[in-house]
Amino acid sequence: MKLDQLNVLRAVVETGSVKAAADQLNRTQPAISQALKALELQTGTELFDRSGYRLELTPVGKRVYLQSLRVLTEAEDLGQLIKHFEKGQEETITIAVDASTDLNALTPVLSKLQTNFPETRVVLRPEVLSGAIEAVKTETAAIAISPMSSIMLEEEGFDYIPLGKSTLRNVTAPSLRADMDNPKKLSDLRRFHQVIASDSGQAEGMFDREIGVQKGQRRWYVSDLHTKKHLLIAGLGWGRLPEHMIADELKQGRLCEIDLPHTHLAFDVTIYAFRQSKPIVRAVAELLWREFKAHAA
Repeated sequence: MKLDQLNVLRAVVETGSVKAAADQLNRTQPAISQALKALELQTGTELFDRSGYRLELTPVGKRVYLQSLRVLTEAEDLGQLIKHFEKGQEETITIAVDASTDLNALTPVLSKLQTNFPETRVVLRPEVLSGAIEAVKTETAAIAISPMSSIMLEEEGFDYIPLGKSTLRNVTAPSLRADMDNPKKLSDLRRFHQVIASDSGQAEGMFDREIGVQKGQRRWYVSDLHTKKHLLIAGLGWGRLPEHMIADELKQGRLCEIDLPHTHLAFDVTIYAFRQSKPIVRAVAELLWREFKAHAA
C-alpha cells in the first residue's frame, strides 16, 4: 500500500469521480483507475460501489478512507517537519522567563514565532531571581526574559534589550495589615512572616544574599509566585509581588500595600531580554531577538 494510492483514494472521494480526481491530481483517468484497482487488490475487497451514477464508498471503503486520511495527515506533517529541519530551524527552543514577568508583553512575539515556525517546540522555563541569568550562562536557554540590572548584564557580556518596566510592591492581607498596628520601620515587620520566593539559580554575584530580607525576619519559602500570592491573600505573611499580578486584588481589597513612612518598600525594575553575546544564531532564535528589538523600539 503506497501513499500515492491513498492520495488517489482521497481525491476520488472528495471529487466524486475518477475524471474529477484525475483533473485535480493532473493524472490520466486510466492511471487513477489503476491506482484504485491496485488498492482494492491489496485490501482484498471493493472499496467503491460502482452501480450508481456517482461512486459511493462501501462500508469497508469508508473505514479504509477514514484511516487513510489519518495516514496522509501524518505523512504530510512528517514532510513539513523534514523541510523544517532541512532549513536549519531549531527542533526546540527554550526561553527562560522570570516568574515576575508580565506575559502579556511576550504573547505578540510568541504568536509570531508560532506562525512562522509551527514545527519548533517552545519551552518557556520559569525561573526566579538568578535562575534566568544562569540558564543563559549555561546555554540551557537561548534567551531569557527577566528583571535585571544593565550593569550586571554588561559584566556578564550579554546582549540585552530593555522591554519595559515593572513595579514590585510589598503587600499583605488587610487582616494581617491591621495586626501590624501601623508599623513605622521595616524592623516592625520582623515578627510577621515574610513569604519569599526561593532562587531557582545558584545565587552568585549580586544574588548571593537575600535582597529585601532583614536579619531576624521570620520567613517562609515558596518555589513560585502564585503560591506566594495565595499565602499573602490568606493572611499568612507579607511579601513583594509585581504589580500586574496583584492589581485586581488591590482593587478588590483582598490585598493592601505596606507603606512605611521611613522605608520605601516598592521599587521599579526594568525587564530585559538577554542572550549570549556570540550565540549560535539559528532561524527561530534570530526571529525572537528581532521581534524583541521591534517591541522595544
